[in-house]
Amino acid sequence: MDFVITEETFLISDSHFGHKAVLEREPSRLQSARACGYSDFYAFHRDLWNEAVGKKDRLLHLGDLFYKGGFGYVKALHGINELIIGNNDIKRFVKLKKLKNWHVQKGLKLNIPHAESILKKLYMQFGKTIIKEDIYLNAIVQDIGGERIMFSHFPVFHRKAHDRFEKSRDTLDKLFALADCSLNIHGHIHSRQTNYSFCVNVCCEHLGFTPRRLSEILALWRKRVLI
Repeated sequence: MDFVITEETFLISDSHFGHKAVLEREPSRLQSARACGYSDFYAFHRDLWNEAVGKKDRLLHLGDLFYKGGFGYVKALHGINELIIGNNDIKRFVKLKKLKNWHVQKGLKLNIPHAESILKKLYMQFGKTIIKEDIYLNAIVQDIGGERIMFSHFPVFHRKAHDRFEKSRDTLDKLFALADCSLNIHGHIHSRQTNYSFCVNVCCEHLGFTPRRLSEILALWRKRVLI
């Protein structure tokens, strides 16, 4: 059964369950956990997730879900969940097949009119075989709440020089333009921001480590854009 995204769907990205190094790079993780009486950030994140998300709620995770030693936390998470594969999920996402409440989005999924025509233009520029075989090129494009949204791990039009995922991200940028998207909801950059008004970062650090409904995220984005 297809995973359906609506305004009631919860979103979050870059949980990195079980990843020790990210706790040093993103100090707000342990700081927030300790302020609430936790010594284990990932137990803190798990409990916040389960307080917000019911077992029958739908949640879209935008990549980098877990590392070695983190699968135990993932097994305890509420929700009917879908993972858009991030760059750090490549060797691990297959383990989610063991869990009935997890789905995986691999490749491009366009739930919009004229999807085939848009993909054809993309294939002509980058090559159909290259796109089909690119494990880092994963996204969903869908019309929701009056916006055409690209959900992806990588943000569009924002990267460091000599990014090792450059080819995948070039394709993603082109798809965003070809599909005439108005908004990119993404992860990957943690506490940083792109400074593009059409990009919304839903990494843990920006959501208080708690999944938020798409309706709430859209309302906050519109308020920010209009100010």
